Amino acid sequence: MKVNEPPPVQPTRRIGREALIAPTEQAGGSKGDAPGHEKPTPDHDSAAVHGVVAEEFTVSVQEAMTRLVGEVAGLREALDQSNKRLDYLARLADEDSITALLNRRGFVRELSRVLVLAEQSGVGSSLIFLEIENLKQINIRHSLAAGDAAIEHAARIVRDRLAQGAVAGRLGGAELGIVLVGEPPEEARRHAQSLAVALAADPLIWEGQAIALAMQWGVHSLAPGEDASAAMNAADRAMRGPRQ
Repeated sequence: MKVNEPPPVQPTRRIGREALIAPTEQAGGSKGDAPGHEKPTPDHDSAAVHGVVAEEFTVSVQEAMTRLVGEVAGLREALDQSNKRLDYLARLADEDSITALLNRRGFVRELSRVLVLAEQSGVGSSLIFLEIENLKQINIRHSLAAGDAAIEHAARIVRDRLAQGAVAGRLGGAELGIVLVGEPPEEARRHAQSLAVALAADPLIWEGQAIALAMQWGVHSLAPGEDASAAMNAADRAMRGPRQ
């Protein structure tokens, strides 16, 4: 039986580096330099700014754009001034013109917030009512301007001794109110008494004359679920009733 012999092995052909180089590279060019592969150059003629091509960017167009930029800056400045004006008016709406404390409207709003906090968290707070007892006599003996100065003087003493987180306001006439957040009524009474002592020791100087000021006060412990009107009525009764 005849066995087929395997075909003879062909000698391996060694391929040099030169054979692996692409014809274009051998010619001294690169792939990017090959015909049909040129890098596109930017078309400066088609460049545009805000839709205006360079050829149309004439002096008149430049002047118009400069005016537009100035108008935008002016509008931004006007808007900023309007926002500042609104903030100022908002403060005026809640600020007493004589004492710079909260007026009755602002004070009632803040008191209502404290009452909501007391109901949600169970944190107790106290409300103090203060009144200059001899304001009417000051108005009669001196002037209404002296009476306003007395109110401002008392408010300054209250403001200078206001605890952190407390809220103070003028409720009308000679009445001032203070909300001591998180303070029990005993602490509120001590604070009210210290204010009365400080006011008595610091008379108002009006036209070279010292005018003694007397203050009465009352304290009400804010209860969960209580509204602002009921709390203020209770504090007013405490102020006008027997000394606590």
